[in-house]
Parts: sequence; C-alpha cells; structure tokens
Amino acid sequence: MNYKKTILTLFFVGMCMIFSNSAVLAQETKENLRPIVAVIRAEWCPYCKKVEPVISGLMKDYSEKLNFIVFDVTDEKTTAEAMKKAESLGLDDFFKEYKGKTSTVAVLKDKKIVYKTSNNRKRGDYEKAFDAALK
Repeated sequence: MNYKKTILTLFFVGMCMIFSNSAVLAQETKENLRPIVAVIRAEWCPYCKKVEPVISGLMKDYSEKLNFIVFDVTDEKTTAEAMKKAESLGLDDFFKEYKGKTSTVAVLKDKKIVYKTSNNRKRGDYEKAFDAALK
C-alpha cells in the first residue's frame, strides 16, 4: 500500500470537508444577516386572501435577498406552531404583539421593525420597503 498516496488522499478529503463546511457556514451566516419579512396570516382572514397573491409574487422575486417567515394563526394548533417558530428565530416579542393582527406584513432588520403594514395589496409599497431594508 502506498502510504504517501493514502495520506495525500486523506488530506485532500479533509480539506474539501473544511472548505465545504466553511461555505455552508458562510451561507447560513449570510442568510441570518438578511432582513426578515414576517407575515401574519390565517385561513379564515379575507384580507389575507387578498394580500397573499402579492406576497407570493414578491417571495419569488426577493427569495435570494430576504428571509420570508409566515406565521399561520388559523387555529390554536397553527398558532402554537407559529409561536415555536417565532421563539426559535428570536421573534417571539414580535409574534406576541402581532399574532392577533392578521394580514400584517412587517420588514425587520436586525430584528427591529423598519416597515409594517396591514391589508396592503400594493406591490410597489412592498418593493420600496424591501429595497430600503436591503441598503
């Protein structure tokens, strides 16, 4: 067995794993630094149904620049799940304050609200807010 070749192979594999993990960590860090768009919605909310097509289109257009988080408060079960999600993201204060205000969309930068609206179907308003948060 050629020990030099084995050692070089193990070194190469190890270096690939280090660079791969670094790239993953860099991507996760980059995503964590993105502004967050938080959406409070419920199946029973007529305003949410009007806002969702606009938000859905914006999600497609801005998905690589912003982190979209949807908090579903349709019933007790989905609200409890949304609360867990909010807690895991450090957004529990935001969620507690706005969970009763369906059709709310907020842009948060460094976990601070920089834009908030409700029942707004104007795509241009969101684009301005998103672009401002990305600066």
